[in-house]
Amino acid sequence: MTEKKQHILESALKLFSKVGYEATSTRSIAQEAGVSEGLIFRHFQNKEGLLKYLLERGHEKLEKLIEPIESLTHPKVILKHVISLPFNMAKDQKEFWKVFYSLRWYMDIEKGNFLDKLKIKVKSAFKSLDFSDPNSESETFMMIWDGAMVYILLNNPDNAFVIFETLLSKYDL
Repeated sequence: MTEKKQHILESALKLFSKVGYEATSTRSIAQEAGVSEGLIFRHFQNKEGLLKYLLERGHEKLEKLIEPIESLTHPKVILKHVISLPFNMAKDQKEFWKVFYSLRWYMDIEKGNFLDKLKIKVKSAFKSLDFSDPNSESETFMMIWDGAMVYILLNNPDNAFVIFETLLSKYDL
């Protein structure tokens, strides 16, 4: 990937996460990246093509992020690792998640295979822990996880570690 293409992607992700997809123009992305607007069209055809490329790359990164969880077998270790994800995001991951969450409400964006994989691991963990209804428990857990993700993204709380510890104690992890 060329340096200019990388700058376009970084600038688009930054602007999409900061001001939103709809409010970001290809012109502003070009200015932020220090390239011509035509270069964006040459690489991605249009803003939607750029977004699609960013989402695909983001999903690939997140797939790699959860790979270690897939190999875990101890149910409490699985749950602890899943809970830790919102609290251990790198800056570019936060920007991706902000874009993902802001768009999934009004665009037809798939949640991604990575969330399905997490849900399967969580459900198997609750089955291993002999919960009476692992389906409902895993749904509840993922709702809490989803809420933690949104809360971290929107608020960047100073007490994130305390929240993390509270979730761990809630599930006796």
